[in-house]
Amino acid sequence: MRMHRTSCRRTPRAGLPVAALALTLCGAVDAVTGQAPPPSGGALGRAEALVQSRTFEPAADLLRDILAADPRNRRAQELLAFVLESRGDRAGERRVRAALAAEYPDDPRAQADYGRVLERSGRTAEALAAYRRARSLRPGLEDPALDAAIERTRGRTAVEVATPIRTMSDPDAIADRAQAGAAVPFGSLGHLTLLAARADAESRQGSGNSSNDLLAATLVLQRPSGASFAAGPLLHEVALDDGVLRDDAVGGAIAAQGPLGAHLVGDLNIAYDAPWEEAAVAMLHGGRVTTAEGHLYAHFRDRRLLLQIGAQGRRLSILTPEAGAADPGQTDRPGADQNLAVAGADVVVWRRAGVGRGDILDDALVAPVALPTAIVAGYRHYEVSTTTTPEFAEVIDLAPRGAVDELSTTLSFATPRGRFGLEMRGGIGRDTERDARISRAGGSFVWAPAAAVRFQIGYDAASDLATGLAGRRHSGFFSLHVDL
Repeated sequence: MRMHRTSCRRTPRAGLPVAALALTLCGAVDAVTGQAPPPSGGALGRAEALVQSRTFEPAADLLRDILAADPRNRRAQELLAFVLESRGDRAGERRVRAALAAEYPDDPRAQADYGRVLERSGRTAEALAAYRRARSLRPGLEDPALDAAIERTRGRTAVEVATPIRTMSDPDAIADRAQAGAAVPFGSLGHLTLLAARADAESRQGSGNSSNDLLAATLVLQRPSGASFAAGPLLHEVALDDGVLRDDAVGGAIAAQGPLGAHLVGDLNIAYDAPWEEAAVAMLHGGRVTTAEGHLYAHFRDRRLLLQIGAQGRRLSILTPEAGAADPGQTDRPGADQNLAVAGADVVVWRRAGVGRGDILDDALVAPVALPTAIVAGYRHYEVSTTTTPEFAEVIDLAPRGAVDELSTTLSFATPRGRFGLEMRGGIGRDTERDARISRAGGSFVWAPAAAVRFQIGYDAASDLATGLAGRRHSGFFSLHVDL
């Protein structure tokens, strides 16, 4: 059939009647074959020029015309897939790349490109299978990008277990906290996190002590757009002074975040009767918090500039024996109400390609974390107001008002293969309401001997907290994350 169309294009120079007859015969041949003549050879060149100039809409139309006449034109298919990817049409791109992967099953590039669109579509398990097919077709060749993609998608489809340990100290107390948890994925929708934690605190001023036990389950749902939703119940049990005083509560937490436009991202976090673990003194007195918090972020210049505003309202409570109670087991929870507003900006001063190895979740096993190679400078302004009951103020002193301006910087670095990472962070500020200087510094070291294993150790120190807690505070932590 291709031979007939070629012969029809070569119309003999034998005068108008013969030319008319040749055109008639060409139309008859096309009617019989059911196909239109393919576009001229220059059509693909025009499409490439349109793609290079990023004129994607007419390029897509022209490429579809080319493929209508020649469905197996690989160059046109690849160009159309690129155009659809650039326009954000994942469904259309997925169809084109699926056809290429099926038509060229022995081509590793076609398989890897299909895996990329599957991963961006949230179909992680299918993406991993496509990446592994691509790797099997080039076993002897080094391909760091493909290997990283396999590690990344394998991490997202594996059960992850974590055991973070933290020790904290402040002028009033010392506390240790240990946790064990697991995140179990279910398809491309998200994962279920189950965790248990225990914290023990001891007073620096006397013989007081406490233990805090936590059981929590969190359902995490994720979308390819980057939006996520997490919610679940928790059980918090407190025992003071070797179990003389006990209290327990069933609470819960909800968190949602996602894009609100081309340059905006928002998040919302709500918690009810969750452990208040901001400081060792809060853990010593069985602190709990009920909070609602939201932020709005705007990013510009390829995410090199990030602006944010946010607000938080929270109810804090601690456990104390009820004054004058006849029953020693009767308890009271004095409280404090606090409102906080924040505004600030972060600037990526320098960055380069390279992140830590693997795809690991945070210590709460809710959201993925990454260690980029970058230097970030930041500024924050906090406004805080606090109202406490007299019983609360006798135990924990929170400043009634605060107005903090802080400058900060973070340097993070990952080696080229992502096996080692280092982060150093610090900030200095002033609270004009209290006429106090605030400073903080810390760092962490990451070692990932394999894509499925990550160790992290770190230390932080702060003179005061922007939320109104005064005094020098220290915190050290260690965590191990493993993908099974």
